[in-house]
Amino acid sequence: MSLILNIMRIAVIGCGGIGGVVAGILGSQESDVLCVDINKDTVKRINDRGIRLYGKKGNINTSVRAVSSIGDEEGEFDVIVITVKSMVLRDVFELNKDHLSNDGLILTLQNGIEILDIVKDFPDVKTVAGAVGYNSQIDEKGEYIVTAQGGITIGNLTTGSDEDLLRLKNIFDPGILIDINRNITGVLWSKLLIVCGVTGLGGCSGLRLGELLGHREARQLFYRVVTEGASVSKKLGIQLEKFGRAINPEKFGDHKGGYPIFARYLLLKLIGITRQNIKAGIILDIERGNRTEVDFINGAVVKAGMALGIDTTVNREIVRVVKEIEQGNRRMTKGNLLEIMELNKR
Repeated sequence: MSLILNIMRIAVIGCGGIGGVVAGILGSQESDVLCVDINKDTVKRINDRGIRLYGKKGNINTSVRAVSSIGDEEGEFDVIVITVKSMVLRDVFELNKDHLSNDGLILTLQNGIEILDIVKDFPDVKTVAGAVGYNSQIDEKGEYIVTAQGGITIGNLTTGSDEDLLRLKNIFDPGILIDINRNITGVLWSKLLIVCGVTGLGGCSGLRLGELLGHREARQLFYRVVTEGASVSKKLGIQLEKFGRAINPEKFGDHKGGYPIFARYLLLKLIGITRQNIKAGIILDIERGNRTEVDFINGAVVKAGMALGIDTTVNREIVRVVKEIEQGNRRMTKGNLLEIMELNKR
């Protein structure tokens, strides 16, 4: 911990849409924040201009330092926030865990559930996982736009205490509201299922959220995606959890206790209207020529389902279609949704 005013020393690793907002808000709240990103252009932009964000969390312009590697800095960190993509999470976790102070902790913020396997290999590293409820993207000027309001739900995965969670809450509030949940595994799975539906189907079709959820086929596939994922989580003994303002995704499934079809329709339509311009992360990755996270999102449901003998046809087909798009063998179109619907009927 910094000796000056006992300010927490925080490193934010990965300054994309989620990490940039975290760094900007914490920096504006007088935390000692260091940004770490392997993209040299991002590092230069942050050092030259600071972090600028606007939208649902207000307008913030704050000066923070940025480096390409945490090893470039002397000393240790009280909190390391890791917001990188799921496919590199394990490597980044292993590389940076030794830069924690004696009582330091890692907070991971991803769409997937990869951290649940990682902590099994590092049970002595104090690790807190979080599910992000807001949405943000980087615009053409390198500024961060928050397109949907929300906070972060956190919980301990290893040796952390309630005091550690309260410490994080005090650091983030009021800029980013923090909810604490003792069943963080259930929260992560709930977030995963929502992302499987929204991001997976968005990546197949190329449609923004409002237009996507306006199509009957997309809504029907969303129900199937969630039903498959909820079946897997139930078999694993995981109780899905409502997080933030979100609805428990199990309510969108075809299980006992799910909402009637008409209620599901109205809720998805409402989500589409209130978040109509959101573009799925998979779409952004494809447009930028980057590898997508589909193997760690819908693919995570497929992998677990195969091990348990549970059918995950729709999630499997989403993975197949997205990978064909990645490889340049298919375009993002609404027709891909119709194809998956037909395959699901067989």
